[in-house]
Amino acid sequence: MTGFGAMALVGFYAALAPSILAQQLDVTNHAEAGGLFFELSIVAIVATTRLSSRATMLAALVLMIPTVALIVAAQVFASMAVMIAGTALCGVAAAFGYRGGLQVVNQLAPAGRRAEVVSAFFVCCFCGNALPVIGIGVLSSWTSATTASLAFAGMITVFSLVALGFGAKYVR
Repeated sequence: MTGFGAMALVGFYAALAPSILAQQLDVTNHAEAGGLFFELSIVAIVATTRLSSRATMLAALVLMIPTVALIVAAQVFASMAVMIAGTALCGVAAAFGYRGGLQVVNQLAPAGRRAEVVSAFFVCCFCGNALPVIGIGVLSSWTSATTASLAFAGMITVFSLVALGFGAKYVR
């Protein structure tokens, strides 16, 4: 669930960041935001190698909520500072969710079937990634971009809360 959610968050960011940067913030160099996202993701993955997969996955789920709030706020208020904060948090949340989820999959997969199980994990993750990209595109053609953003921010928030509920309920 966390891998799906983390990649849905990345898809949400990918669907909104270019238009927020270009339309609300008048920034044409998307490499700046991409560079920040990439650097923070790598640092978060490397810095948390000693944390348990459970801790990183729960942290990812918690961080998803303020991340979507910051990204939508950056869109609504046309704030570069808020966009930078949202980008930073998104990079960390995505890294935590991806690393924690992949670690669990590798631990649970039988040795002889690990490649198959990890491939299935990636398919689930990339389905999560595609959902907001396609959904925001379709929904914004029927409504405003802000309404589409709010709808998917709400969906990611609800998803995170449900996954956190499962995480709390099914403690080892």
